[in-house]
Amino acid sequence: MRRFFVLLLFASTARADIDPGNWEISASTELQGIKEPVTMTQTRCLSAEEARDPSRLFGSSPAARCQFTHRSDTGGVFTFEITCEGQQQLRGAGTVRYGRDSLDGELELKTDSFFARSRIAGRRIGGC
Repeated sequence: MRRFFVLLLFASTARADIDPGNWEISASTELQGIKEPVTMTQTRCLSAEEARDPSRLFGSSPAARCQFTHRSDTGGVFTFEITCEGQQQLRGAGTVRYGRDSLDGELELKTDSFFARSRIAGRRIGGC
């Protein structure tokens, strides 16, 4: 599930004007019924092509079948709604604020019996 949120982050920034290179992504996810948030940090090499269209990263995950709707990108803030198919359908919405070398965002996902809220931060840490 942690990897899903990192992939989701890059999927949500489909029009981002971010620099390619090595990125450090940190995510903290609050899950319904669990006291402590689930946290993780991962580094990822983002190619020039992926930086122009990071949604390709999300499409590379065969288990993730998500559709983004109601997208809005102001050139620094990207908002969206999302629906993911699986054992249970997930619905949610998110916001990602981004610049050339940093980003942060929030995402809420839910089903009829589940709720998760993620906070995500990323920064470019150098070349790949």
